[in-house]
Amino acid sequence: MMKAMLKRQEVDTQLTWDTSLIFPTDADYQQALKDYAQAVGEFESNYKGKLNQADAIVAALTDFENLSILRDQLSHYAFLPLEVDRMNTESASLSNEFDLLMEDTLPRLAFLDIELGALEITFLEELISKQPQWKAYFQQLIDFKPHQLPPLQEELLASLATVWQQPYNAYNTTKFEDLTFESFEVNGQTYENSYVYFENDYELSHDQEIRRQSAKSFYRTLKTYQNTAATSLLAQMKNEQIQAKLRGFESTIDYLLFQQQVSRELFDRQIDVIMKELAPHMRRYVKLVAKAHGLKEITHADLKISMPSSFNQRITPEESKAFLLDCLSVLGSDYQKMIEQSFDERWIDFAQNEGKSTGGFCATLYSGPSYILLSWTGLMNEVLVLAHELGHAGHFQLAKKQSILSYEPSLYFIEAPSTANEVLTCNSLLKKNQDPDFQIYLISELISRTYFHNMVTHLLEAAFQREVYTRLDNNEYLNGDILCQIKLDVIKQFWGDEFAIGDEAGLIWMRQPHYYIGLYPYTYSAGLTIGTALAKQLEENPEQVVAKWLDTLSLGASLSAQELAQHAGVDVTTDQPLLETIAYVASLVDQLENLLA
Repeated sequence: MMKAMLKRQEVDTQLTWDTSLIFPTDADYQQALKDYAQAVGEFESNYKGKLNQADAIVAALTDFENLSILRDQLSHYAFLPLEVDRMNTESASLSNEFDLLMEDTLPRLAFLDIELGALEITFLEELISKQPQWKAYFQQLIDFKPHQLPPLQEELLASLATVWQQPYNAYNTTKFEDLTFESFEVNGQTYENSYVYFENDYELSHDQEIRRQSAKSFYRTLKTYQNTAATSLLAQMKNEQIQAKLRGFESTIDYLLFQQQVSRELFDRQIDVIMKELAPHMRRYVKLVAKAHGLKEITHADLKISMPSSFNQRITPEESKAFLLDCLSVLGSDYQKMIEQSFDERWIDFAQNEGKSTGGFCATLYSGPSYILLSWTGLMNEVLVLAHELGHAGHFQLAKKQSILSYEPSLYFIEAPSTANEVLTCNSLLKKNQDPDFQIYLISELISRTYFHNMVTHLLEAAFQREVYTRLDNNEYLNGDILCQIKLDVIKQFWGDEFAIGDEAGLIWMRQPHYYIGLYPYTYSAGLTIGTALAKQLEENPEQVVAKWLDTLSLGASLSAQELAQHAGVDVTTDQPLLETIAYVASLVDQLENLLA
């Protein structure tokens, strides 16, 4: 029987991240909350109603940068402990103190954007020329002008900022506090099940019975919460629709894409081209894997497995450090130092424990570490997740050269540095080990983790989102059953009629938090398109490309997503990079076929 998952207090501290790097103690955090509240009062008193002269605006934005840095520290200290232990009432209480502070202060700071947004465009453009460090911030104000509401309405919306977050809070409460999965039995052994066990281990298991029985247990539990989850998701989408209408956008999708500075053409292209052009190669790949495993039937529970291989061994976090330092060495010594620092200073939370968020993420503190969440299995899949999150860390550590008001680029570009790291890691290993069995193993891992996860899993989420938002804007009735049917139809469209996709696959929309972050899912494939092109350039001409790539990462939001890609040498205004990425995946499948022949 598999051991029950550890409680947070039972975990080895060396496998956890160190949030004392933000504030040494909870008392220091609580004092900083008071300091922030006082600073907001002073900011409001000093600048509200007075932002009509360049000197006052410069002073205000300088002070606002300091406020934003402090708020960033408070935010991370508030939410990171909950991400690893949602059952901890002390952490929940500390987080609640931050939430209450935001409810009070966000409306009081709304005047800054309102007053600056009301200024003449020529004046704002003059400010850009004289204060280029805030170019992205001023440009957003200019672009937003057609959608800005009267001051009182803007202040009201600002006061509702924490209310807009409630659907996501409800989703997390259901997922991490209410859901309890049934154990399952395989060959006389009983296995505990959970989000972490299933998504990080069982779903990828090469044992057919463990994989399929765990899926039955997992989806049987999800089914019982289907309508609650649907209520949360549809409330989130309705919130976005209300704001889109208030601000005069033609559709909710247009409103969400506006926030990313991305056209509808780029969004639709990413979905439509991949659904049509990538699908045949992924079907071919899955059939190769199924044949190698001796599967008579390919169910949805079998889609994410990789090739069987003796190389599929588990490694420790410390071993992964040396592994990634070597694979990502092409990015230079400073980048390697960042990787070493992330391990040595405990930026990374490797532990598996009850109440911990699933998947992986990187949350960078503008004035400090990049905190990385994992649930370490030691499999190659998890190593690539770590490479991915270190890509985010390297990106935002470099982007700190920009003002905190101008350092977060469009979501469209966010996943480029992370996915590039995954491809770089695998390409490095493929060059160093020509053993045919190893090549089969690693090519399979590259497809099943990097390309499957980013260009299939997340892309199918995007296709699902597009359909649901469209129906919502058409005033069609939606509920849990309809969401499941939409998801099932999207999955079947991609995989065709040759695979046994059961009805339970329709519940997959319940698994992902990305739906609560606007149109996030499609950006994974967009980022991987850029990342694949960059990995190829780095492999072919590292001496010239590395400096250009690192410089691109340091530009933050000072350029648009398309301009950042262009600066790195990738033209995403056409479909050529996307088609070349799909052709690269096709070539990987071709290599597998030849190696297995």
